Amino acid sequence: MKAVAYQKHGGPEVLEIIEVEKPSPQPGEVLVKVGASGVNPVDTYFRSGVRPVDQFPYIPHFDLGGTIVELGANVTKWKIGDRVWGTNIKGTAAEFVSVPEDKVFPLASHLSEEDGAALSMAFVTAYLSLFNRAKLSAGETVLIYGAAGAVGNAAVQLAKQHGANVIATASSAEKATIASNAGADKVVLYNEANLVDEVIAWTNNEGVPVILDVSLSENMETNFEVLANGGRIVTIGSPKNNTPTLPWRYLNMKNASLIGVLLFKAPPHELKSAGEEISRLFAQKKLSTHIGKVFDFKDAAKAHEAIESKNFSGNILIKF
Repeated sequence: MKAVAYQKHGGPEVLEIIEVEKPSPQPGEVLVKVGASGVNPVDTYFRSGVRPVDQFPYIPHFDLGGTIVELGANVTKWKIGDRVWGTNIKGTAAEFVSVPEDKVFPLASHLSEEDGAALSMAFVTAYLSLFNRAKLSAGETVLIYGAAGAVGNAAVQLAKQHGANVIATASSAEKATIASNAGADKVVLYNEANLVDEVIAWTNNEGVPVILDVSLSENMETNFEVLANGGRIVTIGSPKNNTPTLPWRYLNMKNASLIGVLLFKAPPHELKSAGEEISRLFAQKKLSTHIGKVFDFKDAAKAHEAIESKNFSGNILIKF
């Protein structure tokens, strides 16, 4: 079968198409024909060497939308022909991948396999952040950074479905429209307005009890300014500097919680619960995907360039 892979760390140019042996599902596994594979920022970290890989050649990506074509022994949950999505699955940039049956979830009939790959990591990360880590309650207000991006957009939708109030940030009018269409109650164009003033005014000087931050090192002190007493900051990412200095005094004065989240390290039962609920909401057409650009798998290097350049809002995918 064909797969995207790299033989060494480097830029997008190290990605190539190779032939590898088609996997066979082991007991408790299903073989999925991959229709689309999601490209996420974390994939560029592994490719560039910021995070190590276990071997070369290395087949990247962790998200998929596809169709089950073979069942391993003792599989009871699925049948051949079922369409599925999944995340936290190694090596999805390939024509086929073998997956434990509990790591994939049903793909609603109105969704494409591209939708399946797009929703995977974005919605599961957002779900874990809002509900497993922040313990967001209906009626609370949450500040969501980067609401035109994949995770931020998913978080806005999930928070609104849960009955929360959402303040979102955006860098342009176009991105503000994307955030509003996702359901944000208030969108702050941070290049044109003072985020602290806007949030404090909108919350009647109380601040927000929950913040989802996709770039912690850039926003940390602002977060403490707008955070309500006893509030929670969930640190989804910190790409500019992943070892930022902690302003402990601000943390202490706000009785605040600074909370990490990492999909790869989430307990299996949390991932399973999140996947089931996300599938249910998509089946009811209460959520929608946010696809920025779809590339052919032979153009995987261009897909990686696209996610690093941030030229597109939403999920970047490759299709097979």
